[in-house]
Amino acid sequence: MEELMAVGKKLVVLGAGVGGLSVVKELTEVGVDLNGLDVTVVDEDFSHFLGFTLPWVMRGWRSQDSVPIRPTGEALSGVETVVGRGSGIDPHARTVTLVDSSTIDFDALIIATGARNVIDNTPGLQAAVDRGTAVHYYSAAAAADAHRALRSFSGGKLVFLVASEIYRCPVAPYEGTLLAADLLKETGTRAATQISIYSPEEQPMPSAGPYAGQELVGFLSEEGIQFFGGHAVTRVDAESSSIEFANGTVVDFDLLVFIPAHEPALTLDGSGWISVDPATMQTQHPGIFAIGDTAAVTAPSGKNLPKAAAFARNGGKAAARNALRHLGILDAWDILSGEGFCYIDTGGHTSSQGKGDFFAIPHPQIHLSQPSAQLYDDKQKEENDWRVRWERPRTV
Repeated sequence: MEELMAVGKKLVVLGAGVGGLSVVKELTEVGVDLNGLDVTVVDEDFSHFLGFTLPWVMRGWRSQDSVPIRPTGEALSGVETVVGRGSGIDPHARTVTLVDSSTIDFDALIIATGARNVIDNTPGLQAAVDRGTAVHYYSAAAAADAHRALRSFSGGKLVFLVASEIYRCPVAPYEGTLLAADLLKETGTRAATQISIYSPEEQPMPSAGPYAGQELVGFLSEEGIQFFGGHAVTRVDAESSSIEFANGTVVDFDLLVFIPAHEPALTLDGSGWISVDPATMQTQHPGIFAIGDTAAVTAPSGKNLPKAAAFARNGGKAAARNALRHLGILDAWDILSGEGFCYIDTGGHTSSQGKGDFFAIPHPQIHLSQPSAQLYDDKQKEENDWRVRWERPRTV
């Protein structure tokens, strides 16, 4: 009966990153016959990466060419793939328009197009990049540039800057400072370098509750790294190599490493992050879901759910099942899980982990574990397992 109901129904997934591929994985495992359901996945190049590998490139542990994950045809068996990029969605006509002006119709749609860097949102920041005094590590190529800049750094003021409150991977700015300190120890310039990080957040990892951020600041302090919360940047002066903040503070730097502002790669109903039901991942339009970095999910505590791979996977599972419910294939709603975790590289091939329920009330009670070599190995295994799932042939 389910197969008959699935015939002629079209589910479109925009994006083949962690979120989009998690949808494909769930469709395969839920027991739905993909030959009866028309599933189309649209992606610009069918290449993605796990965000936590980018700091490894900055540190010099990985090359930029080792980061991309490219699903094989076998891994996407039973799914129609379209190489392209969405430029607009008409929720009433139930169509997606691609940048080449072609259109794809759908009965259910899952938007998993992620977020993109917008350096120009911070006045003067691109000019500092052009002068070679500012770098970031939020793409593989940029992370390689950051590694070269840090390796050649001879000492002085190394400043990390979080340009806006919403960005991918909430621990990445602080992990970056720890790995930069680790690299400078290797090059022999750590003692000659003052490292600080400025963020508009009052403390790191605010969505994790009151404890993890304080513990992360403790990790920074142990490495002689100063944290300055509540500092919202207004502009960067490339000529004087300084940062101006809304509270009137001006900070000089010799090298600036920044986390760029972000925006959704594709929007719905205007600009900005796509609002969804925090339980089902459905937008205000029935049968249209948004997951991963492009979605805005508010936890019961009132905090934003982090833009992290764990929640892209959780969202992919929920949205896949709920899209099938919308199509009449499944009976019950699936509820988004608030359980999540992340690893924080602390240097010296050790990592910490924060893990728990981000939907807990009155607030999450997540703590960071003590760093260990085992957790560092576990983090590498997470990437390897995901890569194997999509890049290597599966045995029967």
